[in-house]
Amino acid sequence: MKAIQIVAPYQMEYVDLPTPQPGADEVLLRVRASGLCHTDVNILEGEFHASYPVIPGHEFVGEVVEVGAEVDPKWMGMKVAVDPNVPCGLCNACHTNRQNQCENLNSYGVTMGGGFAEYVVVKEGNIHSIGDLSVDHAAFAEPLACVLHGLHQIPTYRGGNALIFGAGPMGLLMLQSLKLNGITEVSMVDLHRERLAIATELGASQVYVPQEIAGQDKQYDIVVDATGVPAVIEKLPHYTATSGSILYFGVCSPGQQVKIEPYDIYRRDIRIAGSFSLRAGIAPALKLLEDGFIQVDKLITHRIDLEQLAEGIKLVGQASVLKVIVQS
Repeated sequence: MKAIQIVAPYQMEYVDLPTPQPGADEVLLRVRASGLCHTDVNILEGEFHASYPVIPGHEFVGEVVEVGAEVDPKWMGMKVAVDPNVPCGLCNACHTNRQNQCENLNSYGVTMGGGFAEYVVVKEGNIHSIGDLSVDHAAFAEPLACVLHGLHQIPTYRGGNALIFGAGPMGLLMLQSLKLNGITEVSMVDLHRERLAIATELGASQVYVPQEIAGQDKQYDIVVDATGVPAVIEKLPHYTATSGSILYFGVCSPGQQVKIEPYDIYRRDIRIAGSFSLRAGIAPALKLLEDGFIQVDKLITHRIDLEQLAEGIKLVGQASVLKVIVQS
């Protein structure tokens, strides 16, 4: 089978590998669509906890073409979305329903073969039927599930307001999800007006480039970083209302640091929450996509073939580029 393999940081190859065979509790998927995520770029650049060599791609959808001996045969021929996380089920985090913090966590596309290949094997417990949803839309199940997990980390008061820094794919999913949770006013900040125009179409109350909001004193009940930029994160308390919440949702590189004033956080009852990956969110994410509550058509800006992935990675972060869907 054809696949993209990251051999080591900054070493990516388009290779021909043996088609994997499913174990007793696994299925073999013919990959139909896989979203390109900035985390894939982080893995390529050695800034994420991956195991090399690895086939990346953790936002993927496929068709079941073979099932293991212990797998329900009903899955044959079904199109499914994949939860990439494979917790051990034995550690304290798993026993306390914090599987995304598993001490021995494996993930498809990070420590195990992922979706940037023609075929991939995954455990039966990690697949979810997409029903009549298109494969392109279903590829958003994993990033949307990450957003839903993020919102579980903070209180969302109906009628409140929110400010999101970063109008990339994750920020735009967060925008829609906050509004679904009853947040009346959601504003967004981004460097690129092209992205802010899409944010407005998706329901943003106000949109700003950084220089337009820098001198404002308005504060928000919820402030979300979806950039992973330390200089942005350091400013979040300034925009956060008393008793408000800050969500660290973007991914900073390990070792980066920011300064905060602890007394300000203490005195104003500000919550600071982190959000890593997802936990049991694929099914509800698929339901939101299927019912049309989350719009993703405007987020898909490029479709490429598997062998074009190196060029696709160069697109990530450009103003006119949101989600790149890899077709294999």
